[in-house]
Amino acid sequence: MWNEKLWPDKASSPLAVMNDSLGLMLEVLAEDIEASDIGRVAVITFADDAATHYPLTPIADPGRLDPLPRGEWTNYVSAWEHLNTTIRADIDQMVAQRCRPKQPVVFFITDGNAGHSKHTQTVAEWSMPRNRLCSPGYGFRPRVVALGIGNVDRATVRALRSVDPPGAAFLANPGEPASILLQAIIKVIIVSITTSTAQGYFTFPTPVGMTRLDDSAV
Repeated sequence: MWNEKLWPDKASSPLAVMNDSLGLMLEVLAEDIEASDIGRVAVITFADDAATHYPLTPIADPGRLDPLPRGEWTNYVSAWEHLNTTIRADIDQMVAQRCRPKQPVVFFITDGNAGHSKHTQTVAEWSMPRNRLCSPGYGFRPRVVALGIGNVDRATVRALRSVDPPGAAFLANPGEPASILLQAIIKVIIVSITTSTAQGYFTFPTPVGMTRLDDSAV
């Protein structure tokens, strides 16, 4: 998301857009009565490795969001392993605090297929940690919305989404600028969180510049 050959103007790079948009997202969500009353948000980054960039935090009390880190390649195995560990720990902590957590939602944004120049991570490789988290036996398995831009292919985006509970998969339309797409994605994430908390059921409209790859409606 920061390749200087593709985006010599750093201010218009997807990384810069994400840095600006995520901070604004936290501010907008905090102003929504329903979302701020019950919602919590976390940000996990992944490239060479995955890490919790913004720990699970009540929407009503947003913390500081530091600039996103740079990476060199796309590691889905690490992403799903970290998601599995983090979501389970967060849910356990909420239960211990006598909260009643709802099924979490993961907005999985990616601009590349898994792997690097010397090794391509197959779906079979990264599906193993994904399946541990999304197992039907785990009551708090997440709903996963997959959003693909850049070089990621159609089959990968479809494979990333959850099936139970039904998630969704979206792929950028050819020629759509990545920076514009990311702004549209963040706007829809805000709409999804605020609308879902107000209505009591999950919804996620198709972001401008993207096409939905599955038929189920959420």
